[in-house]
Amino acid sequence: MSGWSGPPPTVVDVGEFGLIAELRAALPDAAAESPQVPIGIGDDCAVWTPSPGESVVVTTDSLVEGVHFRTDWTDPASLGHKTLAVNLSDLASMGAVPRLAVVTLGLRGDESVADLRTLYAALGVLAARTGTVIAGGDIVRSPTALVLHVTAIGETVGGRVLTRSGARVGDVVAVSGTIGASGAGLALLGLDPDDPRRQAATADALIDAHLRPEPRLELGALLLRSGATAAMDLSDGLLGDLPKVLAASRVSARVEPGRLPVAAAVRAIFPERWAELAMRGGEDYELLFTAPPAAFATISAEAGRLGVPVTAIGEIVAAAGPPEVLLVDGNGEARPAGSGAFDHFG
Repeated sequence: MSGWSGPPPTVVDVGEFGLIAELRAALPDAAAESPQVPIGIGDDCAVWTPSPGESVVVTTDSLVEGVHFRTDWTDPASLGHKTLAVNLSDLASMGAVPRLAVVTLGLRGDESVADLRTLYAALGVLAARTGTVIAGGDIVRSPTALVLHVTAIGETVGGRVLTRSGARVGDVVAVSGTIGASGAGLALLGLDPDDPRRQAATADALIDAHLRPEPRLELGALLLRSGATAAMDLSDGLLGDLPKVLAASRVSARVEPGRLPVAAAVRAIFPERWAELAMRGGEDYELLFTAPPAAFATISAEAGRLGVPVTAIGEIVAAAGPPEVLLVDGNGEARPAGSGAFDHFG
């Protein structure tokens, strides 16, 4: 499955500058050139001309082998896609438009150039599709693990962005798509290949949800123009990320687990764990947002036309003490959920 056994030459064989040329050649032209980026790969710096009157939006993420991915679980193309997708998801959550990205590769030197070209080509396909120019980056030696680092740059729309701090009492709490599929996919990857759950007809779709997330850029733009009050992307799970919105907005939330949009495949393959995977699984890269009820109705209708359903899962309430998530059962009883955020050093 992983496909990391490409033919020679290796990185050591072609050297740093030879590899740069190979990776530039792997990019589609639409991912390497733009009138707004007159100088890109090949100079000490890239040059970008923002649209008049707009502000710059910057995000950065790193993927480290053995921490964020395993090469026996993912293939080069999927890893290339995900490397850029997780950054674009951050831009989507703020309603920003992606413009360019720079990519740093930390390599041991024994990697196949063909594998890295495949990785870069897939990254370039997503870049071209989203109007993102790959404007340069760096290649360094990493003694023990493959490391991919992206800084993505976008710009505002009308000088505005969505933040985590705008949620207000009475707002609807909602999420896009389904949640828990990525966590379920990761759990499946950790099972023995002969495990019956790995053989389920829907297993590959869940694994793909983990390996190739889709940044919700169109939805982010819709949220910005249609009255959402706060947003962020779901990278650390619902119970890891919703508390960040609540803390920034100084409010609490009541969430009904029974309303969570969890794919039938997750419920079927993990009947005892689906709620945990949905609330704490992480890496769904869906958008979590809040909006007044009237705005949510508009967003829901428009999102349906985009093919990205949104689901109301709760409401924002006043914080009686420190902001918290309250899980509401079928009888209307509420209990504190506690945080579920992934901590690299926890």
